[in-house]
Amino acid sequence: MATKYYAFIIEKENYSHIVTSWSDCQMLTKGKSARYKSFKTETEAKEWLKNGGLYEDKKAKIQQAKEKLENGIYFDAGTGRGIGVEVRVTNLSGISLLDEIMPEKMINEFGNYLAPENSTNNYGELIGIYLAIDIALKKRNFKIFGDSKLIIDYWSKGHYNKSSLNEKTINLIQKTAEKRKQFESLGGTIKHVSGDINPADLGFHK
Repeated sequence: MATKYYAFIIEKENYSHIVTSWSDCQMLTKGKSARYKSFKTETEAKEWLKNGGLYEDKKAKIQQAKEKLENGIYFDAGTGRGIGVEVRVTNLSGISLLDEIMPEKMINEFGNYLAPENSTNNYGELIGIYLAIDIALKKRNFKIFGDSKLIIDYWSKGHYNKSSLNEKTINLIQKTAEKRKQFESLGGTIKHVSGDINPADLGFHK
């Protein structure tokens, strides 16, 4: 059984076909105006051809998803700028909210907080949710969103593997778990959102 199926349409010839190797697909479409796509199953390949062999517009889908986002507090962390782990907390419009609870000198030129030296990205995300809860409580906005399932589903609930973490991280996990309990007791919710549509996204994992 083939592990992949390659469907293609040669537009000017009004010809479509499915093959099971990339080399065959390349050979049959070389030099021609063609659309092609790989699939895990033959059924998916046939369905794509049946529907006209159109490419999905990923940008349009992301924009549609962004338009459905709820008003809330969003957090993220990232290292892509090369200056260490940055922590970002924003509103739905992607505007930094850190100045709600932090002195200006602790916020960098990009509107982010630079985590302590040698921090991991996960530790930065943990700082992010901790700060997001403080901001949410201050602004009385009881919806928080982030794109780290580790932080949302485990660490911020107090679930962690003690043997693999340092004392600093464990202490913040415990403080965050207590803060989350308080937040949720007031009706607050914390949910996962894809990094592609997270308004606080630092853009380093796209």
